[in-house]
Amino acid sequence: MANVTVSLKHQPSPRELACGACGAQFVPAEDSGSRVLSMKSADQPGFVALMCGGCASKWAYGTAMTLTTIPPAAS
Repeated sequence: MANVTVSLKHQPSPRELACGACGAQFVPAEDSGSRVLSMKSADQPGFVALMCGGCASKWAYGTAMTLTTIPPAAS
C-alpha cells in the first residue's frame, strides 16, 4: 500500500459552501466544527472534501460517509 498523507483541519472560509456529506449550505467561518479532509499519495491525485460540524462529528465517532469532493481552489 502506498503512503497516504491525510489532513483534517478547520479552514474558516467566508463563502457559503456545501457539505460534502449531507449537502447542507453553510459558511465554514461560522461553523467552528466544520472540517476540510484532504488525502493524497505520491502516485495518485489527491482529493479535498468539506464537512459541516455535524457530519465531521459523526465521522469522527465512526459513521461511514460518502463525500463529494470540492475543487482545491474552493477549500
